[in-house]
Amino acid sequence: MDPSVSAEFLRQRDSIIEDWFRRVSERPVARSLPRKSILNNIPGLVDQIIEALSKAGGRRSSLSIPRQIAEEHGASRLDLGYGLMELGEEYNSLRDAFLSVLDSAGIALNNATASALHGAIDQAHRAGVEHYIQLREARLRERQSDFLARLVHDFRSPLSTVLTSVELIRREDSLSKGLSRNLDRIERATRRLLLLVEGQLATEAALAGNLQFQVVEVNLSEVAEDVHAILQTRAEEKGILLREDIPAGLQLRTDRLLLGQVLQNLVDNAIKYTPTGTVGVQAREAGGDVCITVEDTGRGIAPDLLPVIFDMYKRSEHVSPGRGVGLAVVKTIVSFLGGTIKAESELGKGSRFIVSLPRAYAARS
Repeated sequence: MDPSVSAEFLRQRDSIIEDWFRRVSERPVARSLPRKSILNNIPGLVDQIIEALSKAGGRRSSLSIPRQIAEEHGASRLDLGYGLMELGEEYNSLRDAFLSVLDSAGIALNNATASALHGAIDQAHRAGVEHYIQLREARLRERQSDFLARLVHDFRSPLSTVLTSVELIRREDSLSKGLSRNLDRIERATRRLLLLVEGQLATEAALAGNLQFQVVEVNLSEVAEDVHAILQTRAEEKGILLREDIPAGLQLRTDRLLLGQVLQNLVDNAIKYTPTGTVGVQAREAGGDVCITVEDTGRGIAPDLLPVIFDMYKRSEHVSPGRGVGLAVVKTIVSFLGGTIKAESELGKGSRFIVSLPRAYAARS
């Protein structure tokens, strides 16, 4: 390994990092990300590559790049919603940043030095990609397992209601008031089951980019009541009070199922990240829009995470782990329905999610 190359890399270490940052921050996937999130593990990775090159002695076979930092980088890119191609582009940009330093210094690479440099970057790239794929597959299995666990949990209560009501009906001798009451209970429980199933289908459709819709006149308070019924047991298990403040006659023309999924995901997310206290849903008219607010008294969201909170698999280290797809699904559905969503939060004081939807859905061309 040409000693002048390693020396120049070490001298220009900060320039390599800044050149890399300039290149990748211009890409669409990174434009909205803060500098800290983009840089992430790159300084440590650059240091490892420079150190490995200085010890290689021109022999590519003697290169050894520790996997940990590259694996952490791959995991962070999965958290931020990067694809494998975008992850690969970052390593190509790192390669270009190293070469640019040598071009500026007028240093030419011989074959052995070039082989060692490309080999070091290839090792880091391979470690990052392998960990990215392993983690992505593990999260997919976790999401499937989580879905089955939630399915069992959420179906138990309404199914018990159905079975109990059927047993009571069998004891009735005629169409009495008691029979009518039990039929109402069965109807409500069945509606809850249907909403759970259709809600999961909507989630999977949003993740696959294949949303369908049916515009109808929707009473917002009725949708909120359905969501309340689904999540009430989970809230009670944590000692959380669910509150609603929605005008009884507030209506909008939209897809009822997708609107219900937006509310269900936001309220479920609030319950998940609120150790104790309240979760409230409020709504009001705002010109030609309906403004829906879901607010909790939970732990809140770190300021540096707010800009990326709707990215796939992004979640705060300050809270318990979760699938990390709920808010991404919500944003997808809200955008599909012609609306907007934003998050406000303060650590230790809770979070507020504000959804604005048009009173009448207008199909996009």
